[in-house]
Amino acid sequence: MGVVKFSDYQPQREVVERKVASLDDGYMRVATNIGKLKPKLKLAGREHQVLDAVIYCTFGWNKSEDKVTNTYLAEVTDLDDSDVAAALNVLAERKIINLRKVGGFKLVSVNVSIDKWVLKKTPKKPPKKLGEITQKVGRKKVSSWAKSPDTKDSLTKDNKTPLNPPEGIEALALDCLDYYNGLAGARCSSPEAFVKALSTVKAKGVCYSVDELKLVIKWAVTCWDARKTPPKPNNICRMTRFDGYLSDALGWADGQGSNPAACPHAEIIALWNEKFPVKAVSPHEWNRRRPAHRDLEAVWNGKTSQGNWRELKHMGMAFDLIGKSSLFTTKGDQPWLTLDWILNPKNWGSVYEQAINEHKQRKGVTA
Repeated sequence: MGVVKFSDYQPQREVVERKVASLDDGYMRVATNIGKLKPKLKLAGREHQVLDAVIYCTFGWNKSEDKVTNTYLAEVTDLDDSDVAAALNVLAERKIINLRKVGGFKLVSVNVSIDKWVLKKTPKKPPKKLGEITQKVGRKKVSSWAKSPDTKDSLTKDNKTPLNPPEGIEALALDCLDYYNGLAGARCSSPEAFVKALSTVKAKGVCYSVDELKLVIKWAVTCWDARKTPPKPNNICRMTRFDGYLSDALGWADGQGSNPAACPHAEIIALWNEKFPVKAVSPHEWNRRRPAHRDLEAVWNGKTSQGNWRELKHMGMAFDLIGKSSLFTTKGDQPWLTLDWILNPKNWGSVYEQAINEHKQRKGVTA
């Protein structure tokens, strides 16, 4: 028997490539005064991230100004589009960056007049406690809730307005927060987004209920699978879109929106580009932050006129019929007529229905 060495028992180590920053790979010129003043800025984390992204997009490429979109900055910073937009507005208000719109793009630049920078945000009035939160509806206000001896008994089938004491709103919101953290595997600690949802009036004298909010939370965490991370509470509780979210969640709960096959985004985009090369979509720009990405998911999860789940070949047939419809033969040169516009929930149904009816007319079919 040969001599056994300790090295014989050691697992083979994989070669790990080390990344080292080097000036040979490029560098940016930033004025020393900006580098010295930047650490003194009292900014939120996302605002610092967006400012660094603006510096990278401008000074990093020897530009004084750059044309960007929220989507691009979101990819650079790994933030949501809404967070990027909010951070840009804060930086512009505090004279740290210059921001102006040209067409569908934003032109951003670092404000080199650093004496105009607002280093510290002007303090506002102290925020209201959770129980004092009010919701404006038109010119009216929905003030703090009337007292009720039992929070659960106050949520009835006919009236879902939680008539509970102020601390009851926080308790319901914390319940929804625990529900969200359990589903998403998150560790969020602030219930403010859920307080906003539960205190928003959806109809005359009626607010969104806990059951409705939990349904939307479950639907979002389960169905927004295009995201790399679970949706954040602020994104779920966007009250300007909440009615649509609730409608989609109800349909999903009834089993109406769950195609057993995952949406093949890349293949569908390839079909579109093949049939409409002049209006081709860049595969690299088709990502989860693009609204039409979610719209395509909704179309894919709908059923055909024969009641079958959509397949890739069906999407090809749909694009073929739409391309032959009067919409494209008369307005095909219009810049707004794009895949994003067609997939918009407000347009898809009527566009596809018109294409089918015109196809039947060409074939001489009356019914």
